[in-house]
Amino acid sequence: MAGEALDVFISYSRRDEGLKDELVNYHLKLLKREGKINTWQDRDIEAGAEWATEIKTNLEKADIVLLLITRHFLASDYCYETEMQRAVQRHHDGTARVIPIILKPCSWEDSLFSQLQVLPQDGIPITRWDDQDEAFVNVEKGIRRVVDALNTERQEAVAAKAREAEELKQRQEEAARLERERLERERQAAKQRQRDAAAQRQEQARLEQEQLAAEQRQREQAEAQRVEQERQQQEAQKQDNAGLSKQDQPLQRDPDNQDNDQENDSSSTADGETVATGDKSSENVEQKSLIDKMTMWEIPLNRRSTLGWLAGGIGGLLIWGTNSTGGVRGAGPPPPPGDPPPVPPETDGDSSSLGKSDPSPNVGETALNLQTFSFPVVTLNAEGKEISRVQKQNKHFAEDLGQGISLAMVAIPGGSFLMGSPEGEGVVREKPQHRVTLRSSYMGQFPITQAEWSAVAAMPKVQQELNPDPSRFKGAMRPVEEVSWDDAVEFCQRLSRHTKRQYRLPSEAEWEYACRAGTTTPFHFGSTITTDLANYRGTDWDILGNTYPGNYGQGPKGSFREQTTEVGSFPPNAFGLYDMHGNVWEWCQDVWHENYEGAPTDGSAWLEGGNQTRRPLRGGSWDFYPAFCRSAYRLRFASGYSLNDVGFRVVCGGA
Repeated sequence: MAGEALDVFISYSRRDEGLKDELVNYHLKLLKREGKINTWQDRDIEAGAEWATEIKTNLEKADIVLLLITRHFLASDYCYETEMQRAVQRHHDGTARVIPIILKPCSWEDSLFSQLQVLPQDGIPITRWDDQDEAFVNVEKGIRRVVDALNTERQEAVAAKAREAEELKQRQEEAARLERERLERERQAAKQRQRDAAAQRQEQARLEQEQLAAEQRQREQAEAQRVEQERQQQEAQKQDNAGLSKQDQPLQRDPDNQDNDQENDSSSTADGETVATGDKSSENVEQKSLIDKMTMWEIPLNRRSTLGWLAGGIGGLLIWGTNSTGGVRGAGPPPPPGDPPPVPPETDGDSSSLGKSDPSPNVGETALNLQTFSFPVVTLNAEGKEISRVQKQNKHFAEDLGQGISLAMVAIPGGSFLMGSPEGEGVVREKPQHRVTLRSSYMGQFPITQAEWSAVAAMPKVQQELNPDPSRFKGAMRPVEEVSWDDAVEFCQRLSRHTKRQYRLPSEAEWEYACRAGTTTPFHFGSTITTDLANYRGTDWDILGNTYPGNYGQGPKGSFREQTTEVGSFPPNAFGLYDMHGNVWEWCQDVWHENYEGAPTDGSAWLEGGNQTRRPLRGGSWDFYPAFCRSAYRLRFASGYSLNDVGFRVVCGGA
């Protein structure tokens, strides 16, 4: 089953039209006749049509993009910067397949598409084959394989969608059945609850009737008992009255006995008063003794308060106190234990653990003239408004490069941090987020300047020559650019030999740790960034109808300076490092890996495995929009690649 024909977009320079026609009109003709492909080139644009719109429309809908590579193609701004860049982006997004076809010899190995599989076989240009027809046949077969593979993928995708639709239908039917059963169970349960409630009400009514009957019986019994008691009292009263009527006269009291009784009564009264007085005195004595004992105790009274209750005599004594200094002090024994110990002050709990390991990098520090310097640290809110600006301090030393030029190296404390982007931020190459612990080191306070580059480039060669003035944007205090990874390594080797200290490029972990400087936000300034604080493309970037925003998050758009700026033009981070966001990309020591699976956790460079021809860069540049300038963002280029927005900085000591 052939399936629907694939759309093939031909990107070429019109100076190579002869070779293009040979490929399209002859060697792709059979695939067109089989209904497997439809080709499109700018010669297919009808008269009166807007050619830019037509090119954009057909490039965006193409399933396959053929890049016909010659020196003319690489030199064409439109072919390289517009058609090729958008095609490669679609290839990485998985929406199209890009096939570079090398027609003539040219320096294509350092281009953005160099990581893609090229045709003909082994990347030998068609014009270099002894038989060009054989080369075109090799290209045709390669394109046919891609077409067949894409058709197979489409068929599998259609089948997979059909299976998913069927599985979804079955899941929905099963869910509906389960829902019906659930509703039926709930209906039956509701009916049962109604029956139970009715039975409960009947039982409650029966119990209430029985209770009323029992209460009525109790009242009747109580009334009968009361009537019987009244009858008995009346009978007793009658008997008493009858007995009194029999007495002849009342009893007379003996006068002598009367006096004696009065004396006894008086004595009893006096004794009673004495006893009462004695009780009160005893009570007062006991209470006073109790207070005296209490004053001899050492009673700690803190902010939690201590309450003591001491009973004595008839009443009691209540002690209540608060004393922030420790309470009343005495000479007697302390009260029983019970107060909890004081709570220690809470710690900061900073997850980055800055400065908690290996505070002294082994770089011959006794020979260093460390100086303290102060600098402002700026923090932004989510809208890009400055919410704080505080002064911080750190130490640095100056490495003499000769010619009155010195290299400033800042102390980076050891510690640990979470490397990479958290969920909701970044792309796959920045994950998984993982904890890395690093030793202390020194890092360049700025990207290497053109003055510093020139001084080191004048030193004796180690492995390769260095261009003493490679930069496009000239200025002694501007960062050096147009330098490759190989150039940066040679710079470090010459500097190490000159200073007798080991200088090198930072590992990716060292770079990100230093950039974040204890922060966990996308930028060390906060959750966004502005062009008042860094040099990057702060305006929207339109490429073939796609707009890459000049702002990040809720932050504002800004300016696009279109060139580098002098180092140190913007505020540093909390370590005192400048230009960590924007200005120039910065080479790192590692080999390129597509993600952090299996990455080192000790801050060392990841040199095993991966793509040994590619090296990572960090920090973004003046030519890129702000998302590329995040602390965690990673880019890769061939080690021999150089451009006017690529530079580096150095480290000494550490991993």
